[in-house]
Amino acid sequence: MKFGVQLYSLRETAEAKGAEAILKEVAEAGYDGVEFAGFYGKTPEEMKALLEKYSLQGISAHIRPEAVEESLPYIDALGIKYVFIPWAGTEEFETPEKYAALVEAAKKAKKILDGRGVVFGYHNHAHEYEGGNDYLGKITSDADLKAEIDVFWVTVAGKDAVSELRRFEGRLSLVHIKEAASEDPRGSAQPVVGEGAVDMRGVFAEAKKQGIPWAILEVEKYPCAEEEYLKRSLENMKKLEK
Repeated sequence: MKFGVQLYSLRETAEAKGAEAILKEVAEAGYDGVEFAGFYGKTPEEMKALLEKYSLQGISAHIRPEAVEESLPYIDALGIKYVFIPWAGTEEFETPEKYAALVEAAKKAKKILDGRGVVFGYHNHAHEYEGGNDYLGKITSDADLKAEIDVFWVTVAGKDAVSELRRFEGRLSLVHIKEAASEDPRGSAQPVVGEGAVDMRGVFAEAKKQGIPWAILEVEKYPCAEEEYLKRSLENMKKLEK
């Protein structure tokens, strides 16, 4: 298993210092690759050069279905092999017309990506489970998508992260590794990976059993300096993965 960082985790540093600064930070912390949430105003060629400079792999990207076609130059140039819908609001699931449009857009984007050998999937938050719903299961089934399960949001929704990974066996592409605080996880900073409420040992065991190639770290709120968090979390993930 290799380890990457969802660059949304470094959004404030990116805004203050630019894309190269965060790629350098990820590389120096020892990670193998990155997952994009936007391309920071760089051309595909410029971003490719930065990845090569810091020996990082472009793993995946969070892109809404309607923006996939315009993002193809980046997907192609950076060698991205996975694209995930980062968010669909509750109203997109609960309004029949909006849901039909979401599924249609997802199918169209998937067809384009299939032709390039790129996996298309959906990244969950907590609202897909609220009210007893299973919108993650619904959208992945209806649009024939893979899943990128975020174990933090599964935990916030009151579900067991390991059971959810197991439920999606065969449809699970990547795992978002995000730790949860024991109390008020939605509002608190995320502890260093392996030091919080998520059963990370079980998560990594299940991911390894399923042959998931990448663990993608994501952080909403840091409990310590970014550099320390990235390094300590990677150290712990490597131990958990063994």
